[in-house]
This record gives sequence, C-alpha cells and structure tokens, in this order.
Amino acid sequence: MNWIPHILVAGQGDLSSSTAQELGHKYWQKSVQRHYIVDYAKYFSSLIALSDYLQVTQVNLRLAMLKADKQGQHQLTMNDHIIRFNNNEGYQSFLKLQS
Repeated sequence: MNWIPHILVAGQGDLSSSTAQELGHKYWQKSVQRHYIVDYAKYFSSLIALSDYLQVTQVNLRLAMLKADKQGQHQLTMNDHIIRFNNNEGYQSFLKLQS
C-alpha cells in the first residue's frame, strides 16, 4: 500500500506535522506485525499477497515453506527475494501455527 497520499491528507500536505507522523507511525506498526518479511523491508500477512508479489504460485510457495520448516530454516530464497517469517512477532515457522 502507498501510505503517502493518506498521510499527506492527514497532515494537510505537511509530512512533518504531528498528525502525519502519528498516522505514519500507526501504519508502520501495523505493517511490521505481519507474518512474512521479504528482503528485510516488505511485510505480508497472507500467502496470497506474498505469492502475488513474488509472482509464483501459492503451491510452489507453500512447498518451499514446508521444506524450510522441515529443515528448521528461518529464511528461504525465491525469485531472488529473501523470505523470512517474522520472529519478532513470535512466529516460529513459515506455515505451522504458533505454539
């Protein structure tokens, strides 16, 4: 999502206003709570969105994640992108539910 237009409206065109900064912080906090991290910068909460971004099928993505989970890996590479699960939010695997 492109947050800038929403933040600009909130800050009445001023990105340095306190309102714009608060909204930007809120968007950032919400984004980093997602399950998957790509290239240490983009966050995704669903396999659908992640597979669309990576331009791979959900089946291929799920198979790669299952393999990584079985091998205890914390990251994998697909289409020159590094995919990790967000262990800062308590996730311990790509596909298994949290304990």
